[in-house]
Amino acid sequence: MNMGAINNRNYSHEEIIGSQFGRAIAHPARFKMVQILRNHGSFRNVDMCNLLKMKPASVHQHIKFLKEADLVHLEYAQHEYHVTLNLQNYELYISQF
Repeated sequence: MNMGAINNRNYSHEEIIGSQFGRAIAHPARFKMVQILRNHGSFRNVDMCNLLKMKPASVHQHIKFLKEADLVHLEYAQHEYHVTLNLQNYELYISQF
C-alpha cells in the first residue's frame, strides 16, 4: 500500500489496518462502490461507470485505491474487469471499528 512514511512502532496493527481502510473509502465514489459490491457481489468495471455516471478512467483510479487496500479482487475478462469485494478483508476492516 502506498502510505506516507510511518514509524510502525508507534502504531498497532489494527491502527494501520484501519487507516488503510479509511484511505480506501475516503471518496464517496469508492464508498459507494464498496456498498454496491457488498450488496451485489461482483460488477464489471463498465457497469460501475454507468451506475456511477463516471468516465472509465475515473472508475479505474477509484478501483486502484480499493485494490491497494486489498478490498477488491480483479479478474480480467475480454476487454473488461470483474470487480469483486474481498469479503474477508472487508469484514476484518469493519471489525476494527
